[in-house]
Amino acid sequence: MQLTKHINYLLFRFDCVTVPGFGAFLGTPIPAELDIDNETIYPPTKQISFNEQLKSNDGLLANSISVEQQTSYENAVRLVHKEVVRWKSKLHDGKTIELDRIGKLHLNAEKNVVFVPTKDYNHLPESFGLHPVQAQKIDRIKVLKSTPKIIDFNNDRSQNQLDSQGKNSNPLRQVAAAAAAVVIGYAGFMAYGDYTQDQQIAQEIQLRKEAKQEVQQAVFDLGELPNLSIQTIPQEAYHVIGGAFAVESNADRYLTQLYQKGFSSAQKLAPNSYGLHMVALGSRVDRSEAIDFLRQVQRTEIADAWLLKR
Repeated sequence: MQLTKHINYLLFRFDCVTVPGFGAFLGTPIPAELDIDNETIYPPTKQISFNEQLKSNDGLLANSISVEQQTSYENAVRLVHKEVVRWKSKLHDGKTIELDRIGKLHLNAEKNVVFVPTKDYNHLPESFGLHPVQAQKIDRIKVLKSTPKIIDFNNDRSQNQLDSQGKNSNPLRQVAAAAAAVVIGYAGFMAYGDYTQDQQIAQEIQLRKEAKQEVQQAVFDLGELPNLSIQTIPQEAYHVIGGAFAVESNADRYLTQLYQKGFSSAQKLAPNSYGLHMVALGSRVDRSEAIDFLRQVQRTEIADAWLLKR
């Protein structure tokens, strides 16, 4: 079974993929980075790490295998366990486990698992198709600023120079006269507009005063107010989970099997944040009672059953 393929697929969607009985692969989003020394811009990525302490079965990996191979959840759990036994045996023999597009695993001198992630693959969907970019140095050219020549129209000498140019002076005066006419016309239009706007504001203020007087004189009959009922929030309970399914029809099928086995209190819970439909064999409000029920289920029916507080 290609367990690595399912881990790769789940790392694209989730930040934690647990291999029951072995450990968990964690994905940490890293923002884009600028390497000044190498003049390279690296796109955002997801840094993969390994935690040997997280070994509890969360149902995510087994459910992915169950859906892909169209098999039962229990059989998928057995397939994962078989692969984990093979991995541990390989590490015990001093060999290295190479997980394609994820990294390498081996044991150090203290018999602890050491994980070396691969740097050639990015599990962040938002960075799909992005590659490191080599930044090119920009050569900046200094532009010399020239000082503009200012002509003083009030100076008689400047005026004489313009008059001596003949026809060149006439268009300038015509443009200045036209501009002055436009400004005067626009000012008159704005003054008329301001006067009209002031009239509208005065009318609006008067209407508001009259409306306020009518409201103050009015008598409201609200009648009898309806009785308010307060709904109590349901208390949290401890659920003994027998399976988690990405496909809801598989959860319904598993729930029917539990009913046939005599678990009359079994129920299907609302999907969690990962979109998995969890099926509980029973629920208890008291934690001690829930743990006793969990141990009973693990001994008699499902060894991988686990407890959920919701």
